[in-house]
Amino acid sequence: MPNIRASQRDAGRLWGVFGVALGATFVVWMVSWLVTGISEQDERCAQGMIGPGGNFRLEEGGFPPNVSCVYEDGTTLSSAGALVWVFWAAFVVLTVSGLGALALELTGIRGAKAASRLSKLAITGAAALAAVYALAFLTTGSPKSDPLQTCSAFTTGIYERAESVQRAPFPAQTTCVYADGKTYDLVPGWMAPLEWTLLAATFVCATGAVRAGRHADAAATSRVTEPDQSR
Repeated sequence: MPNIRASQRDAGRLWGVFGVALGATFVVWMVSWLVTGISEQDERCAQGMIGPGGNFRLEEGGFPPNVSCVYEDGTTLSSAGALVWVFWAAFVVLTVSGLGALALELTGIRGAKAASRLSKLAITGAAALAAVYALAFLTTGSPKSDPLQTCSAFTTGIYERAESVQRAPFPAQTTCVYADGKTYDLVPGWMAPLEWTLLAATFVCATGAVRAGRHADAAATSRVTEPDQSR
């Protein structure tokens, strides 16, 4: 029992670290998105305002949002800069603490206690999935919004009017479609695997809770109906 209590305390601490890392990851992603959106990195490189000049290629990333100009001599100028390293550091802490906390949560629990704990984890996973899903749609506007408003140049960096906006229900995605066939996904690419991961975790924990509950009920019934052979 002391070992189980200790593992639960450690799990609580790791969940706290997970929450802080999750918040930091989101904040850094938003700051990177804003910085990249207003930097006009490609224009500044093309006009020679920054960098050594000459030929360069653009490298765009969405995890986190970043636009880099890579020159022939190897010089690389990033719109997000050090934010990229901060983002990945927070993401690594987020992943390690989340997996560690989940492992500790499942250490040594049996019977009805397992059912209760797994039920809480299933509810937490479902709530997180709902929050991520709602965020994906809230940040991309109403389905009835005009394409010009939804696919604004500030968000996409594309100074053209989108012909249409396509939406996928799950994983949540909103895509701006332009006349020349160009597309732009408003929801970052990492949201889809996160939604699938949360859905899988919710399903596994819910299934485990149901099975643990049935096992506990069966064990309790067996103890009640087993004849007393001590006489």
